Amino acid sequence: MNSDSEDFIELNRTFFELPREYAQEAEKDNLDISEALGLRVDKGSDWCRLLKRHRVIVLAEAGAGKTAAIQHVARNLRAKGKAAFFLRLEHIPSDLSEAFEEGTFDEFQEWLESMEEGWLLLDSVDEARLKHPLDFERAIRKIGQHIRPAFQRLHIIITGRVDAWRAKTDLQLCNKQFPFEAPNQEQPDQGEAEILHGGSSVGKSAKSEARNDKSVGFEVYSISNLSGVQVEAFLRGKGVEKVSDLLNEIERYDAQALTTRPQDLLDIMDFWEKNRRLGTRIELVQSSIYRRLEERKENVAAANPISQEKARVGIRLIAAATTLVKESVIKVPDGSENGVGIDTKLLLSDWTNEECKILLSRPIFDDAIYGAVRFYHRSAREYLTAEWLSVCLKHGASRRKVENLFFKKQYGIWVLIPSMRSILSWLILFDDKIRKRAC
Repeated sequence: MNSDSEDFIELNRTFFELPREYAQEAEKDNLDISEALGLRVDKGSDWCRLLKRHRVIVLAEAGAGKTAAIQHVARNLRAKGKAAFFLRLEHIPSDLSEAFEEGTFDEFQEWLESMEEGWLLLDSVDEARLKHPLDFERAIRKIGQHIRPAFQRLHIIITGRVDAWRAKTDLQLCNKQFPFEAPNQEQPDQGEAEILHGGSSVGKSAKSEARNDKSVGFEVYSISNLSGVQVEAFLRGKGVEKVSDLLNEIERYDAQALTTRPQDLLDIMDFWEKNRRLGTRIELVQSSIYRRLEERKENVAAANPISQEKARVGIRLIAAATTLVKESVIKVPDGSENGVGIDTKLLLSDWTNEECKILLSRPIFDDAIYGAVRFYHRSAREYLTAEWLSVCLKHGASRRKVENLFFKKQYGIWVLIPSMRSILSWLILFDDKIRKRAC
């Protein structure tokens, strides 16, 4: 994980459950789940309560902090001696052993042979579908077969973006591959409330959580937006100067909608420290990206010089490749024979191995795991892909080929290609013709 994750700030996030009837009776995979996010059926749950459940889906928008949160939860559980494992769903189809980022495959095998209670934290549905639409199903089936002997003592939490989750078929798949039968009476574990330091129950009492129905499927939750108190705690935890001035500015411009997710706050924080004003969405994203392209340590920067312009050219090309090839992992040229991910040397053919390694070490990427990195956040990859396409158009690239990435004719009607909508939302800011066609 990157440095931001290492400095994780506990905000005591809460979650609300989507009505079971909504998930069970959904007849379309492409329905807008966000419509149901306001249909809250309880006062909110915290991590302590979710960790007591055996089957949980957590859905949220990009930047809500899903990945950082469940990895932090995995670390806390392991620190308390619990059998907890954090895995990347996208790596499971090709190599289950390489999917582990908290805990190891060998430790997992040892746990399977025991009778100990365990937690499996799987991230994330949207990245699993990036390379191939069926990879998520393959991952679920593969891990389901592997853990079959331990279904009854395993707690499973799966995260994903709202727009990547198929309300009917994905839920059916997960329920089928990870079955769980509840005992006649679930007795709450009094010690479980101390799994996470500082955790507290919210809403219903633990006793009212006991469920007598024999068959228990996945419960679908979403992360609540950050409250004003949580926003202030996050900014102070990140060491922002004059937090009260920033909060007053947010209130003055009625910009609370820009402070609902941790990633939004990071972008605002970076821009505020430099400009002492709130920025537009594009200003915030640009500032965050190019700040992360710089080497923060002066002695390291002097020893490993790469111009800002060269870094920008390289980073755009890498982002475009990961998007168009649908592979989020990028290989670090370290001499190993790791076959997973985009090969930067093929993309940046006029760069030396050392220059490639320097670029991939910048904080715009997560720290290397298994000889590979990924962009610190999907929004950065999407923006940079749009920027690269804009540059291509300005330098005479085929407009027809570029537009074919976003628009296609289906049954005689021109439609937007769903997987490219997030890139299109940025590209229309750079290109008038594409904006008019999208409209």
